[in-house]
Amino acid sequence: MLTIATASALVLITAGCSSPSGVASGTDVDWTTPPDASKIAEQAGVITTYGLPDSWANYGELLATFCEQNGADCTHADTDMASSEAIQRYNAEKGNPVGFFNDIGGLWGPVAEDIGVTSGYLPKLVSELAPGQYAETGGWVNSFTGVMGYLVNPAVAPVPKTWEDLLSDDYAGGKIASSALMGPTGGSEQAAILSIALARGGDVGNLDAAWDYLNELYATGNISSAPSSLDSLIRGEYGIYLQYDFNAIAAIEEAATQGVELVYVVPEDGSIYMPSSLLTNGYNTEHMDFIKGFMDFTISDEGQLLFADFGARPIRYVNGDLEIPQERKSRWLPDEMFKNTQVIDPGDIDPEVLISEYNEKAKG
Repeated sequence: MLTIATASALVLITAGCSSPSGVASGTDVDWTTPPDASKIAEQAGVITTYGLPDSWANYGELLATFCEQNGADCTHADTDMASSEAIQRYNAEKGNPVGFFNDIGGLWGPVAEDIGVTSGYLPKLVSELAPGQYAETGGWVNSFTGVMGYLVNPAVAPVPKTWEDLLSDDYAGGKIASSALMGPTGGSEQAAILSIALARGGDVGNLDAAWDYLNELYATGNISSAPSSLDSLIRGEYGIYLQYDFNAIAAIEEAATQGVELVYVVPEDGSIYMPSSLLTNGYNTEHMDFIKGFMDFTISDEGQLLFADFGARPIRYVNGDLEIPQERKSRWLPDEMFKNTQVIDPGDIDPEVLISEYNEKAKG
C-alpha cells in the first residue's frame, strides 16, 4: 500500500511557529497596507518561486507583464514542489526567506494559514471573490481553475468517455499513466479524487465512492508502473494521462509539432473546477511590495485575462464577475465539454482528512 505523508505531519513539523501575518513584531513592516509602487522595481531581481513554473497557466507571461509595467528587471527561478512541500519550505527558511510566492492546490490555503507562513495581505479586488476563495486574514487567493480529464494518445488506447470506462480491459497492461491516480498530495491528485467521488455518487464530505473506485481500478492492472510524463504519452508508452484542461491544450499543441495527435476528454459522468491559489510568503518582508503588487495583478482584469489567453478559466470568470472577450478564448476547449463539471467550495474539504482516508482506505 502506498502511504502518503499527512497534513498532520506537516503541522507537527512546524508546530510552535508564529504567524508572520500583519505587522511583524518589533518592526515597521505592515502586510495589511497597499504596496508602495515606488519600491516594486528595487525589490525585483531574482523572483524565486516553488511550484510556479512559467508554463503553469501562463504565470511566466503574468510575471513578465507585471515586471515590465513596473520597470522592474526580473529573472524567474522556480523549483518544482508539491503544495505541502512549498509550505514547509517557507517555514524552514523563515530566518532567511528566499521564496516570494507559489501556486498551491485549492485545498492547501487553510493549511498554510494554520502553520503561519501566510503574509496577511488582502488584494484590493478581493471583494470580487467568494468566501472560501481567499484567506480572510490575507496571504492566499484563488487565481484560476483547472478541470481534470483524460489526455489520450488514440494510437495506443481507445478514447474513454467516463471514469467507468477506465476499468475496461481496453486499458490492460498499464495503458493508463499513474499521474494523478496514486496519492493525494498535490492539487491534480486531489482534483481526480474529488471528481471521482462526485461522478460515482459521493460528495466532498463522503469520499468512500472514490476509494471504492480507486481500489477497483488498482486491481485491474490498467495503471502503468512506469514514471509518468507527457513525453512518454507522446512516445506512446501509455495511452491515457490524467491532466488539467489548460495543460492538456498546451500538450496537444506540443504533440502536433512532433506529428502526434492527442485528444482531450472531460469525463461525461463528472469532474470539478479545481481552483489554484497564489500563496505569498509572509516571512519575505524584504520583497513585500513586489509580492503585494503581484498578488493584486493576479486577480486584476489584466492578470485574469492572461490566464484566459493560455486556456485556463480565471476564478473571476467562473464566479460570473469577469467577461472574457471571444478573442481571448481562442485556445479554450468547447463549453459543452464542461456541462457536468461542478464548482466546489474547497473550504468544505480538509486535505488532512483526504490524505488520511487515502492511506486507510485506498490500496495503491
